[in-house]
Amino acid sequence: MAARNTACSRLMFTLQLSLMVVTMAHAASPYEDEPIRIDARSVEANDKTGAMVYSGNVVIEQGRLSIRADRVEIMTRQGRTELVRATGKPAKLRQRAAGEDEEVRAEANRVDYRVSLGKIDMSGGVSLRRGEDLFTADVLHYDLNTKSLNAAGDDKGGGRVHAVIQPKQPAAGPAPGP
Repeated sequence: MAARNTACSRLMFTLQLSLMVVTMAHAASPYEDEPIRIDARSVEANDKTGAMVYSGNVVIEQGRLSIRADRVEIMTRQGRTELVRATGKPAKLRQRAAGEDEEVRAEANRVDYRVSLGKIDMSGGVSLRRGEDLFTADVLHYDLNTKSLNAAGDDKGGGRVHAVIQPKQPAAGPAPGP
């Protein structure tokens, strides 16, 4: 039971780190003072509706965070980001946290981050990897406030959610004395 709780805790930590990537345009982070670089084939911005749509091999980077997608939509209301939606075949999110050796990578056909609700929904071939740990599903919902996860498989994958959690290696410490 303790091993299962440890695996679940590591999985939740992995999800939290990787899903922070989509918050880079809104939330405070160690990277918020760094410039956000957006590269796309086209952009449409409508100040009246608060919508910005970047399309065509979109690359968004800030510090150690990056998003690569076919299309990224950002919806704002009263100057605040409400929704960030990345779509692609797949949309890819990457992060290497400061002081961490492992890179977090997430892929899905669609990623919706509802900023004001603190909820992230990923669908279509969801794959989340941190180091050697892997989590796959067709649909994944994550609540940043409660740190709760809900995932489901699809009929193509046998309706299953799959996780591979590697054993945590003990930190090398001083050798025990005689």
